[in-house]
Amino acid sequence: MRFHCARRSASAAAAAVALLCVLGRCGTGSTPSQTSPSATSAAPATTAAPTTTAAPTTAGCEDVAALKSSLEDLTKVRPAQDGVTALKTAIANVKTNLDKAQASASPVLQPDVERVKTAFAALQTAASGLTADNFKQKAPSIALAMQQVATATKALSSTLTQSCPGS
Repeated sequence: MRFHCARRSASAAAAAVALLCVLGRCGTGSTPSQTSPSATSAAPATTAAPTTTAAPTTAGCEDVAALKSSLEDLTKVRPAQDGVTALKTAIANVKTNLDKAQASASPVLQPDVERVKTAFAALQTAASGLTADNFKQKAPSIALAMQQVATATKALSSTLTQSCPGS
């Protein structure tokens, strides 16, 4: 009976990771629910590329794209197969890229970066103290946190595609 519950918990975690992976890949489409700042309310400029303080910089776009990439890598980790160390390494990579993205993201990208940060904090909490011995107990909370990260990643991906062409 214990083996069946452990297998179910590991399966739930793997399913959550797979869901995150799928949602991360689906984020390249546009969603009309995202609104851009009132850059359109400014008077039309005569130059070919109007500049606003809300426009993403190249560095900001690159940092947010790196964050998205590390989130996608996180989704590919299968803790039951790859081990707890692989999950911890992927979490550390996201943390590094999240810090960079938060520092350089434009006002257009900042709300989605903050959503990822909030969801990721829940994942970090769920995975804190994670070992191979307690993975079974922590798997359900990790799976739930991964679903929240997936939702935030999807929104970030959509905004990134709209705001940073070529990302």
